[in-house]
Amino acid sequence: MRSVAREIVFQYVFARLFNQSDEGLFDVLARNLSADDKKFAVSLLNAVTDNETEFSGELQNLSENFRFERIFAADRCAIYIGMAELKLFKDTPKIVAIDEAVKLSAKFSSEKSTDYVNGILAEYSKSV
Repeated sequence: MRSVAREIVFQYVFARLFNQSDEGLFDVLARNLSADDKKFAVSLLNAVTDNETEFSGELQNLSENFRFERIFAADRCAIYIGMAELKLFKDTPKIVAIDEAVKLSAKFSSEKSTDYVNGILAEYSKSV
């Protein structure tokens, strides 16, 4: 299920924000995924990591009145995943990409994060 694959990518990206050492973490997290879901998770993870600098710049631009340093790490991870899907996974409908990122923020971040993540990705989706 792609939602579970997205959660695994989220957990991995979040962990990498605080720990530079990988030590097989992704493989441990993804051990119970089907082959198709693991393939999707690897593609999504690569899309996030390969474009993280670009996504950070986009996020800074879209967060005009909010300092980048103050954005919760969990929100950044959810937004990067949403941006990756919106930009690079044309088979995923935009509304699904946004909704899945919002669900990640609801599960892993604060109660108010869902509105923020939704707003950022809705605005970003207009440019991709």
